[in-house]
Amino acid sequence: MSLSFFGDEESSRRTLGIRERQILYDSAQKKCENCSRDLEFSDMQVGHKTAYSRGGNTTLRNSVSLCYGCNKKQGTDSWDVFQRKQGKTAVIDRMRNMLTELTLQKLKDLTQKHGVKLKGRFHEGGLLNYDYYQAPSKARYVKTLVGVVTEKDVKSGLSAMPTPGKTKRRRTTSYWSIF
Repeated sequence: MSLSFFGDEESSRRTLGIRERQILYDSAQKKCENCSRDLEFSDMQVGHKTAYSRGGNTTLRNSVSLCYGCNKKQGTDSWDVFQRKQGKTAVIDRMRNMLTELTLQKLKDLTQKHGVKLKGRFHEGGLLNYDYYQAPSKARYVKTLVGVVTEKDVKSGLSAMPTPGKTKRRRTTSYWSIF
């Protein structure tokens, strides 16, 4: 923390180092992640998914590789808002839709596979003044998994789902069928 002229504490923003910028540049295949324009390393600007002013941190996970024009257009908007303003479907929306198609059991399997821990809610004095535990809902699983899983994981979960088929009725032999 540094002190400003008036003695107030001023938070210092962290910037990505040269190595982190190279990792970001390579992970974006040397292109702007918004307009797909080819970028030179010296022309690349680091954008954000969640702005610092809105509680975002300067980390590789929260950063995107942008050209000057796209970085200016984004301003302090989050990555999702910026994508929606341009009429693009956000990756998170696609992922959320894919996850809601999965069954609760598949969502539980994905959370275990990725090491995500989800706790239920403990309610005190519920019905008849008994304390009870409520398991996490499907919506809670989806909300948690949106930022963790990849499209490939979700598609593998969808393909592994059994297709509903016609069930065979079991024949029973009753006593009266003999006569």
